[in-house]
Amino acid sequence: MEFGDVFTIRLLTARPTVVAAAPESVGELLEADPETAHAGEARRSVLPFASPRSVFGGDGAAHRCAEAHVSPTLSRGAVDEWRPEMEAIATRHAEALPRGRPFRLLEALREVTDEIFVRVVLGIEDEAMVRRLIVSTRHMLRTPGNPPVTLPGPGDGLVGALGQKLFERRQAPALAALTQAVGDRGRAEELMSLVMAAQEPPAIALAWVLDRLGREPELADAYLAAPEGETATAVVKETLRLQPPASAALRKLTAPRRVGGFDLPAGVDVMVPSTLLHRDPRGFDDPDAFRPERWRASPPPDAPFFPFGGGARRCVGEHLAHAELATVVPAFLRTARPVPLAPEPERMVQRATVLVPRRGLLARRTAEPGSAG
Repeated sequence: MEFGDVFTIRLLTARPTVVAAAPESVGELLEADPETAHAGEARRSVLPFASPRSVFGGDGAAHRCAEAHVSPTLSRGAVDEWRPEMEAIATRHAEALPRGRPFRLLEALREVTDEIFVRVVLGIEDEAMVRRLIVSTRHMLRTPGNPPVTLPGPGDGLVGALGQKLFERRQAPALAALTQAVGDRGRAEELMSLVMAAQEPPAIALAWVLDRLGREPELADAYLAAPEGETATAVVKETLRLQPPASAALRKLTAPRRVGGFDLPAGVDVMVPSTLLHRDPRGFDDPDAFRPERWRASPPPDAPFFPFGGGARRCVGEHLAHAELATVVPAFLRTARPVPLAPEPERMVQRATVLVPRRGLLARRTAEPGSAG
């Protein structure tokens, strides 16, 4: 890389950040003691509205408390019981995809993940409340364009104050609906970051996988035949390697640490970029090519691959994401089998901490699964 494995960047509304793009920095930071490498505080420097009481934005005791509240709900056993309902929701949305005109695949998958979270994870049954939560959450999360800057918040002067007021205004309907649904405002504030994290990254991952399968019908058939088989697992891994929903893992050092061969002081924000490391030729041969077979051959154990983070701060929603990949993707393949309009995968653009397809993955549905039109 032009600037080496470890370098500093300066963002418009965040303090200077050290980018650690050495393959060994994945283990050095993601597996670090969470008390000396704060994930929540680092995330709040980029997303200042993330609650310090949540699993996403909290550290220490606050994070442990929030994780204890949500981990049982998102455990593998609990999530597996939801699979039939998740599949039914996905099938209904796939059946409703427009015929004869293009649609944005990412938007369609956002609709699915929204409804899965509200109906299945939160267990909301009242139809009016379901719609209220989905609509208000969608309004809160949508931003025009794809600004390549961090979001302004408290501590960012007048722009930050205005940003805080705008977010509070946009969040208010969702927070009010969630408070009514769970019966406790404190609990709702704790869940709000989880609501955001459970919607956007899984929708992005699902959309990219379906985009890839729409380009390679034989892989789509193999995926549909065994959604958790060797081929499907390899397709998911290779897709998440090339198009990771999260742009980086973030840590704020509370104690000095050696990272990538450099001694970094306490107080530094450090970014471990998936966009660089997932395509590092030291870990992956022909790193820019889509080659799912590389996962059947088991890449080197030190190959930098961390779509769900790692260590004590590994994504609490990982089981939910895998269940959605095993239920939502097959439901769309059986029902509508989307076909991309662009001859090549769209490029990724930055939106806060996630990477989204520039045009939302424009697609059309086939008349029947496996047909050409």
